[in-house]
Amino acid sequence: MQPRISAYFFFILLLGAVVASVLIFLPFMTPLVLALAAAIVLRPLYRLMLRIFGHGRFGPTLSAIATVLIVLVVILVPLFFLVGSVYAEVQQLYAMLIDETNRSQVVTRLNGFSQSLSHAVFGALPAYSFDSFNITEYLKTALEWVFSNLDSIFSSMTKVAGYALVFLLSFFYFLRDGSILKRMFISWSPLLDSNDEYITRVFKRAVRSVFAGTLVVSLLEGVVLGLAFYAFGIPAPALWGTLAAITALIPGFGTSLVVLPAAAYLYISGNPLYALGMIIWGYAAVTLIDHML
Repeated sequence: MQPRISAYFFFILLLGAVVASVLIFLPFMTPLVLALAAAIVLRPLYRLMLRIFGHGRFGPTLSAIATVLIVLVVILVPLFFLVGSVYAEVQQLYAMLIDETNRSQVVTRLNGFSQSLSHAVFGALPAYSFDSFNITEYLKTALEWVFSNLDSIFSSMTKVAGYALVFLLSFFYFLRDGSILKRMFISWSPLLDSNDEYITRVFKRAVRSVFAGTLVVSLLEGVVLGLAFYAFGIPAPALWGTLAAITALIPGFGTSLVVLPAAAYLYISGNPLYALGMIIWGYAAVTLIDHML
């Protein structure tokens, strides 16, 4: 009876420790998972650094630090600049739309086009009035929503900085001690070692396919289309390039949700050749990136 009571007591303590650990790590689960995925995807870069610094006493640590610094310079720093650019462009667009005296001629043409389109499509329904269909109001509403959400992000920079710190620390340790953690998982798992090896291989392949096949492709498409928006003179290219990267994740429609309105904007602005170029650039670049990656 005494060994059974001891076993039950140990199980209760173990269960309580597991629950407490989950509650501690739960607020940081997102940066931890992202750090694990980034460590898997960027493992080849870490191995390259390891060949440079060697496998000595400080080699793995220096290699992990170098990889983290490269990620900071290449990914995170441009990302912060992008967020700042998008925030400024949203402010500029919103200021242009709410200022009646400084509205551009293009906005006036867009309003006239929207009015003509609403009467052409819905004019056969006399019971309803569509005179209030004004594209400027819809743009103002959309920009107000984007502005308010970006403002909430900037108002919680402490939380974002904390998440970034957890991500970088976890990323460092996943790189340096990833092989050790893998051996610990295999030794603790009740499955056969061959099954554990198969699970880890499938998990790595799934993470790489998601990052390379979905996120990286959408980011590249957003960058390419952002350059197109800038080249053809569309206002707020960073904002629309970011939206293009987000819409690239939508199956079936993808970047067409941004490319076609951009081409329509150029056409209404009196630049039909630019509109044609926007369509060709958008679809040719997206198709090329999809097929290559």
